Amino acid sequence: MKELMKGTSGRWILVSLLAMVVGFACWIAMLNLGLLGTTGLGNIFNWGMLICVFAFLVGFGAGGQLVASYAVLSGREGLTKFALPAQAFGLAGAVGAAVAVVIDLGQPFHIFSMLIHPNITSPLVWDMVALTAFIVVAFVGMFALARDWESKRAWMIAGVVTAVVLQLVEGLLFATQGSRAWWHSYMMPVDFLVVACVCGLALICVICALSKEPGALEAGRSFAGLLFWAVIIHVVLALTEMTLLAFEGGSGAEEALGFVFRYGALYALELLLPLGAAIALKVRLGEANSRKLTVCGVLVIIGMFCHRLMLLIPALSGVTLFTWLSNEPSPAWGYPISTGYLASAQQTFALSQAYVPGVVECLSLLLPLGLAVLIAIVGYKLARS
Repeated sequence: MKELMKGTSGRWILVSLLAMVVGFACWIAMLNLGLLGTTGLGNIFNWGMLICVFAFLVGFGAGGQLVASYAVLSGREGLTKFALPAQAFGLAGAVGAAVAVVIDLGQPFHIFSMLIHPNITSPLVWDMVALTAFIVVAFVGMFALARDWESKRAWMIAGVVTAVVLQLVEGLLFATQGSRAWWHSYMMPVDFLVVACVCGLALICVICALSKEPGALEAGRSFAGLLFWAVIIHVVLALTEMTLLAFEGGSGAEEALGFVFRYGALYALELLLPLGAAIALKVRLGEANSRKLTVCGVLVIIGMFCHRLMLLIPALSGVTLFTWLSNEPSPAWGYPISTGYLASAQQTFALSQAYVPGVVECLSLLLPLGLAVLIAIVGYKLARS
């Protein structure tokens, strides 16, 4: 225990524990007062910041595993030493994501209904199975790396399989929502996988930059080269999807493209922050120092969080349910009813609903985020001891 609490790692452990205490207290408040009384959720926004953080952390989980597997399976000695911290953060991200989902359920015991009466045709059940399998493989893989088991390469291959399946299932969870034009895309599962790679590579760049291990800077530059191409692929996929929507036309395409203009600032941050940071890293990559790696890695991570916000908030702000009155002369005059409340000074329901996260809702995020940091640090230390 004394070894754990020494130095910088000890300070991060204390910060994460404090964050978890605050987050847990807010979760208790949410259980007692209800989600509607403590969050910005409603008829339209049934998913909010907790699901944003879930998608964010699960991307880091899969990305950390993919980076760790690459470092081991590539056989490059300079990269192998950073496989264990990537693996630890991969496990931590997945566990933190699972906790975020439990909080979002409102009542944690609801999860037992899914366990007792699973609907195998539901993407939510696929997601639960994939996430559980990933956590198990990541946990064993972490000790396989730390103890240098002969089977560590096999566990890294298993980690790649579970990480890829997890991200594809996450993408399918959104892509199968036919009523949401913003999600209903064949590219969604592929982009989830690419974003996981971006998250994992950005994180390992920051870890290498802050590490005092010999050869850390050279390893960080190697990972930064891969990060550049991962970001390029993500941006190309995003722009290709917008181009296809523009040519496709129709009400769904118009709605999705409208989100780009309505949330233009957030969409710009999602694309320009990672792209700018990746280009800055690529230019004179051989001369990149630890400060440049850290700043660019953090900017990419911020951009990926903007991506998760852009994934959820625009899609949930649109109307998905209309009704038509029997005496209306034309079916074009549908009345939006899915928001559930009347527009002010109008005899119709509102076309959209603003989402403003509650203070308790935002503070509850400290529980999964703090837990992820705690597991990453303690898991890494214990696995090496």
